[in-house]
Amino acid sequence: MQALSFEQAPPPFVPLRFFLTAPVFLLMAGVLLLADGQVAMASRWTPTALALTHLMTAGFMLQVMLGALFQLMPVAAGANLWRPRLLAMPVHLLSAVGAVLLVLGFHHQIAWAYQGAVVALGASVLLFFPAAMIALWRTPGRSHSLVAIRIALLALFFAVLAGVTMALARAGIIDTWWLRLSPGHVALGLGGWGGVLVAAAGYLVVPMFQLTPAYPVWFARSFAGAVAVAIGVGVVVPHAAAWLPLVGVIALFAAVTVDRQQRRRRAKVDATYHFWRLAMGCTLAACALAVPAMFQWGGNAVPIAVGILAILGGFVSVIAGMLYKIVPFILWLYLQPRVKGVPPMTRMLNERWVTWHWRCHVALVGVCVLATVWWPMVYPAGVLMIACGLLLGGQLLRVVGHARAALRRVQPS
Repeated sequence: MQALSFEQAPPPFVPLRFFLTAPVFLLMAGVLLLADGQVAMASRWTPTALALTHLMTAGFMLQVMLGALFQLMPVAAGANLWRPRLLAMPVHLLSAVGAVLLVLGFHHQIAWAYQGAVVALGASVLLFFPAAMIALWRTPGRSHSLVAIRIALLALFFAVLAGVTMALARAGIIDTWWLRLSPGHVALGLGGWGGVLVAAAGYLVVPMFQLTPAYPVWFARSFAGAVAVAIGVGVVVPHAAAWLPLVGVIALFAAVTVDRQQRRRRAKVDATYHFWRLAMGCTLAACALAVPAMFQWGGNAVPIAVGILAILGGFVSVIAGMLYKIVPFILWLYLQPRVKGVPPMTRMLNERWVTWHWRCHVALVGVCVLATVWWPMVYPAGVLMIACGLLLGGQLLRVVGHARAALRRVQPS
């Protein structure tokens, strides 16, 4: 806590615009599951499966992670983005529109949608990436989170570059040979961008909100670099086994996080703890199943199950858990010096509905995994996905509503 500079945080609406948009992509994914049914589980390469994957990654995950960086960089790393209010608007709009166009391109195989996605997502990253790297370059900080954020941003840039190239190939503008970038694109997006950024945030939020010991210094110092090296090995060496080091490093992060949680100083557990616990368990399961998937053992069901466990069980769980702590905390910090009688963070959320979200999410992950071997479970999965999107979005709007009511009701101090 002493290392965090809360006074440098941007206005709450800067990250909140990203956070409040994210649940919409869960709703869209639920509708798509209900509409397409069996096709979603036929193969990971079907238009529906690719569309669903990018609703989660380019939609839900990217929205929350960009919003988190607007908050995390100045607070945790002392890296102040240039005019965050002005920068956030086009980055948010372009990234959201680009994700929708990309999903439309995948699902309907429309060339102009791919092209629009390339323009929108490319412009979003080209606006945010240099501004973020300049801010990180100028900061005198040397924390482990700072190093991890730098590596995560580089991974984002190259993941989007690979994705843009493949989208142009699917649009028929360049040769389809470039679709071979897919393994590197997945590794950069999930391992380098998603995994390293979750670790950078985890070094701060896990000890702070779950009252655990800090991550071991040796681990925090080396994890981001190890992920970068492992991705490099997988890209350079043309053999499936070359990706095993990356799987091992990611599994190590999950194991170390579980160990931290086991040593927590707080007996009471809340939804955030449960979401993180589920995420780490799903990550370990995904890493275990990734090994047979690499060598094409087990048919289509295994790689689809790996994607479900990694993205839905891992990343979406972690993000939901963090949002339930970070959003009330951001607004509580904003209200604290401005009004008297600031409502406690715990009152901003309806704990019963948060618990229902947790239950729905656990059921969703289980049903989606089951759907890989019995496709009719796609339909309850769609219903549960919509329920999770509504519950998450509703709770975030509730927190914002409490903050607005406090500003209206309480006299300035």
